[in-house]
Amino acid sequence: MKNTFRALAGRDFRFYFFGQVVSLIGTWVQQVALSWIAYRITGSAFMLGLIAFSGQIPMLLATPLGGVMADKFHKRDILLWVEVAELVLAVGLTLIAWQQAFQPWILIVASVLLGLCAAIELPSRQAFITEIIHDRSVMSNAIALNSLTFNTARMFGPALAGLVLAAFNEPACFAVNVLSYSASIYTLLTIKPKASVRTRVAATFAEALTYLRQFAPAFWLVMTVGVTSISISPFMTFMPFYAKDVFHGGPDLLGTLLGASGTGTLAAALYLANRKTVVGLGIRIVFGCMLGGMGSIAFSYNTLLSLALPLLMISGAAFIITVTSCNILLQSLVQEHLRARVMAIYTMSFIGMLPVGSLVYGSLAHKIGVQAVFVIAGLISISFSYCLWRMLSRLRSQALPVLSKNGIL
Repeated sequence: MKNTFRALAGRDFRFYFFGQVVSLIGTWVQQVALSWIAYRITGSAFMLGLIAFSGQIPMLLATPLGGVMADKFHKRDILLWVEVAELVLAVGLTLIAWQQAFQPWILIVASVLLGLCAAIELPSRQAFITEIIHDRSVMSNAIALNSLTFNTARMFGPALAGLVLAAFNEPACFAVNVLSYSASIYTLLTIKPKASVRTRVAATFAEALTYLRQFAPAFWLVMTVGVTSISISPFMTFMPFYAKDVFHGGPDLLGTLLGASGTGTLAAALYLANRKTVVGLGIRIVFGCMLGGMGSIAFSYNTLLSLALPLLMISGAAFIITVTSCNILLQSLVQEHLRARVMAIYTMSFIGMLPVGSLVYGSLAHKIGVQAVFVIAGLISISFSYCLWRMLSRLRSQALPVLSKNGIL
């Protein structure tokens, strides 16, 4: 256990870690409430996809700006200003929910604004880790623990949302998110990051694209994250459908389903945090893609809740092993002056590709059914895992010298 949380020995990272856990739990509570309200007032799987698309498309369009900003300005300042903006949005959503004034267009606008904030914030958040870790030997552990913050929130946030929705009301979910921002803002104000490596004013996003084009291991890591995002999109979009129409439950069951997936992601993040080396992550990425795809297919037409919960745990664990392993390897390989821009592309590939999946799958679900969409997503993931396995030996031979030069091995 001590080895698993060794990066928390550093004061700055410890403060940041716990502040983010609290804040992200609040964000999940708010997100589940938005998803439930959307399905409650529309009853449409397509509308679920459209609202998810509205919240995620800014990640595809505005993340490059966030990456350039993160390499030019102080990352902590960017994070603070974005958190304040998200706090204001959460207050507004609380008031709208209190007045019971939600309409589809309000949900779409709110999703776009929240997505824009995330697009600016996430490249700084990904690259900020290197500025608050003062011992490079725990860098991979810190990256895994940073993933753990998201997955801890993913496990507890939906479950808490289900409880709040069942015991209180929808406005209470948004109020919880308002309160959660105080922890994140406080910790950002108290930590003392080391001086960042900022690029010249003329630096462009094209530099990061050139780096990926010329260095195959980094390119395949980013592409793997993009395919995983497409494959996991149905799990992010259609859980209200399964909770209400397949398993005949309410918002508390929605929280349980999402919490089961979160339990799997939490276990996977703990497993990666306990590893001391990046060696062997490549084959685990291949295995994660294949297992995640198989889990999606098995879940698709299942009508037994007792089977659905372990399937969600397995799928969640498989996908997070893939995405977090890619994050660890990419940050271990990338040059410091390109870090935030490359991580912006990583963010675009993961979260930015979700809107494509949400919109396409939402349209497909309207025609062929939600269950068939899960089968398609699973087949995509399994097919890609085979392609990646065929490339693995060549990619490893190119990556190992860079990892050795960077002092990672």
